[in-house]
Amino acid sequence: MIKKIIVYSTCLSILGCQTNVNPLTAISSNVVTSSGCGDKPTVSLSGKDVEAVALNENTITKSGQVSVNKHLGYTFTATTGQKLNYSTDADICLWVFTPDNEIIKGGELPKDGKYIIQVAAPQGVKTFDLKISLGSLETAESTPTPEYTSSVQPTPTPEYTPRVQSTPTPEYTNVRQNNTYESSSENKNLQPQHDISQEEALELVQRWYAAKPQIFGPPFDTSLVDQLATGKLHTFTTKPDGPVAWLEENDAYYKYNSSEIQRVIDFSNSGKLPYIKVRVSEELYLYGKRGIDRQNSGSYTNNFIYVFEKENGTWKIYDYRKVAR
Repeated sequence: MIKKIIVYSTCLSILGCQTNVNPLTAISSNVVTSSGCGDKPTVSLSGKDVEAVALNENTITKSGQVSVNKHLGYTFTATTGQKLNYSTDADICLWVFTPDNEIIKGGELPKDGKYIIQVAAPQGVKTFDLKISLGSLETAESTPTPEYTSSVQPTPTPEYTPRVQSTPTPEYTNVRQNNTYESSSENKNLQPQHDISQEEALELVQRWYAAKPQIFGPPFDTSLVDQLATGKLHTFTTKPDGPVAWLEENDAYYKYNSSEIQRVIDFSNSGKLPYIKVRVSEELYLYGKRGIDRQNSGSYTNNFIYVFEKENGTWKIYDYRKVAR
């Protein structure tokens, strides 16, 4: 495992001896296996897999997904004597090519011109965040965490509000202002009771949050939606132009770092449909072809009402929406 690689001027095991090889044209005979990374890459980079980045003394973060056969590259211009520093927590392979196609160890750069960083996985598929700088790297403590705010752009966002030409997203919000599932205490006492307890309702919502990484990320398992959702939520999530289909068609996925139901605010098992109101904290990141979509990623804490309906004798989530309090 390659953990928290920071390159200064020392030799790294993931970078081999110097050898002439152009990552854009050449394929090495070395094989990258699960035991580690080869001295040089086994896959040539195509132009569409190489992104030009402007490096200076500030730290930038590039994110993506690579495999043994799918590599990504970052090209930048530097001058003799500048120092390349990078770090990552991911288990990846990385090679740095000079303007004349030599593999170097990082640290002080020997020539003026364009350099290429090539990234791959030693085995399987790996998702990475790579910090790069021609100065000192920012630490995790000094890097601000993006705060979630609802986006008005037609891109996938954690909270979905129907709008003209909007892109489907994994969070469905019922925005009909005249529709509420909350009842007054007096009405609750007059209405029939449903056979679902607060504990059962909470467990069902917890199962939904536990399933989201597999629904809105590989393997995009909609059978979990069949198990947990019915009605509006099921229809929205699984429809041909819904969020799962959009993510798959656009080579995108959500990664959930954490999901926590902090507390139950209210619960009712009376009325037409039972509901539970909970406060939820979540940290999620939307990955696309260009890495993390920072505008639609980050941490947020909100209140939600989850509404339940029975399907063939089993309680499932029928609908949910974000509420102000």
